[in-house]
Amino acid sequence: MNAVHTLSLALALAMASTARADYLPDPAAAEAALWASSPVAQARGEYDAQTLRSASLKRGREEWTVGADALQRRIDAPQERYPEWGVAVSRPLRLPARAQADRALAKALTAHAEASLGEALHESGRQLLAAWFAWLGEASQAPLWRAQVQLAEQQLDAVNARIRLGEAPRADRVSAEAALAQVRLQQQQAAMREQQARSRLLAQFPGLPVQADLALPAPQAPGGTAEEYVGRVLEHDHELARARRQADMLQAEARQFASRRSVDPSIGVFYKNEMGGNEHLVGVSVGLTLPGPARRTDQEAAERLSTTAQEAARRMEQRLRQEAGANFEAAVAQAANWQQADRAAGALAEAARLAARAYGLGEGSLDQVLLNRRLALDGQLQAQQARLDALSAEARLRLDAHQLWPLDLGAEDGAHAHP
Repeated sequence: MNAVHTLSLALALAMASTARADYLPDPAAAEAALWASSPVAQARGEYDAQTLRSASLKRGREEWTVGADALQRRIDAPQERYPEWGVAVSRPLRLPARAQADRALAKALTAHAEASLGEALHESGRQLLAAWFAWLGEASQAPLWRAQVQLAEQQLDAVNARIRLGEAPRADRVSAEAALAQVRLQQQQAAMREQQARSRLLAQFPGLPVQADLALPAPQAPGGTAEEYVGRVLEHDHELARARRQADMLQAEARQFASRRSVDPSIGVFYKNEMGGNEHLVGVSVGLTLPGPARRTDQEAAERLSTTAQEAARRMEQRLRQEAGANFEAAVAQAANWQQADRAAGALAEAARLAARAYGLGEGSLDQVLLNRRLALDGQLQAQQARLDALSAEARLRLDAHQLWPLDLGAEDGAHAHP
């Protein structure tokens, strides 16, 4: 995919959200809530720890060794004893090849930790969207239930008026009162579900303001093509980046083990006081640590882990490519489903209106009115759910394409420095 198509897709996604995002969390509040979430906080701590570990690798872990000895020299003829002692300071040397391997591993560790932090941030964004739309789905039904209660009350008034005129049996009042009681119960249950969804959302993201414009917009099919969208998702996907960085980290670790297959030299200086202080020795010591078979085994194990991680990253890329394409097609289908559901709900609502009007004119039965009203209510609920599903699918596309909230971690500002 060329740069023009990438830019056109980004603009299409951005323009699709313009003036239609009042039903979503405030971007600044959402970003703060994501960074304060438990998975992201843990990933930040791991990132800081890996940063410190990388710093120690770059500096080198070779340390000074201080030694001392005390002894007594005995001479048999003539028989004499002399106290003697000595001190020595030595330090292993890090050869250039090993230093380069350590620096490469340090860089790979930091990159992997940063990718893990990005994945935690992205996954928290998905969880936030899911919890938000679960609450929004319940909250957006409140106007619908208020309208249903109002219609049921008006229907009861119409029934009472017909009974007073002798145009309807008293049994109709019982049916109308039962219908009103049922709608009020459903309204109370919907309010309880909305409160539960709000509580779950706040339990996961405590600092997030839970408020939105409940006048939901009409969903629109995503712009661009599935291929363009898939390319953008793979370009920014943190899960894939983490898998690739893990393979790089294991490969760098294997190279570090390979650099340790050679001898480890050390150099030091020593001072000895001998013959009771009559002799003083100052010298330089050189040592070599010979590698054993364990280092070769460590290298082979790391190489196999690296190969396995590279294969896993390739398989993950294939899976993510298919998932991204399926998500794009699902968003297109969800928008079409809402259009069909909205047309069906409009037709059912019109049928219920006509049945209620006919009953008011003395035609038809109350049972037919109540049946049409239940069908219209079911149609409205289905259309509302289809609208939410389409809006949720669209928001998920924008999240995965990094067009919804800031999810990229710039090396220049550092994840650990983020508020």
